[in-house]
Amino acid sequence: MSADPATQVPSRVAVVAADPAREAAAGELARRLGLPLLAVDAWRAGAGGPVVLWWDAEGLALRGTAASRARPVRPLPPAAARAGRDPLLRAVGRWTDVLDATAGLGGDAGTLAAAGREVTLVERQPALAAMLAEALRRWRADGVAAAARMRLVAGDARDFLAAAAADVVFLDPMYPGPTGGGRARKAEGPHLLRLLAGDDGDQDELLGLARAAARHRVVVKRPLHAPPLAGRSPNGALPGRTVRYDLYAPEEVDP
Repeated sequence: MSADPATQVPSRVAVVAADPAREAAAGELARRLGLPLLAVDAWRAGAGGPVVLWWDAEGLALRGTAASRARPVRPLPPAAARAGRDPLLRAVGRWTDVLDATAGLGGDAGTLAAAGREVTLVERQPALAAMLAEALRRWRADGVAAAARMRLVAGDARDFLAAAAADVVFLDPMYPGPTGGGRARKAEGPHLLRLLAGDDGDQDELLGLARAAARHRVVVKRPLHAPPLAGRSPNGALPGRTVRYDLYAPEEVDP
């Protein structure tokens, strides 16, 4: 996920140690991110703001208020997809070196890694980067093979892209939308991500940097009926059921 470069973890966010065995680790995370450490009872009583970093026996996650009754949202272990059917794998093509510049919860990167790609995940939102780092540690300890093909970089994607090169650069910028209710609440993950990181303000710039860094193509994930990123028509597109993947040639060979 790419947010404004000045964005840090919002001040109303707290870390909640929902598992007593995670209290020490949760306290260290809270100190590192400059956040309060909140007791579960206080969270249940309504403290902690609209989103918290929730650390339970299953790992680090995002969670809303107790009143929402929604389950924690966390990075999921990489799962294999059908290479001939999955539009993301078709969009990336045969190339194996992929740079995911807007990693978020790491779902797309995990799909690519499970399919054999070597994936660099870049995430500059500190809380999300911490979640991904913790998830990767767990998956590697559990012997999840795809996790060995995933490398996390915590930092600004724009800085990283300016000095990077990869066969394929993948972008999935936050699409502007509501945060308070309605359809946004039907998908708790995107809702909490937007509360935490806000809308991406530099996605047009990211596209240019991605095209300069890509050796073969840039893949941009968009809602199915959304306009193309930066108003720039892609060289091609692969539609899925709810999203599409716009394909851009590298900058130096674009007609």
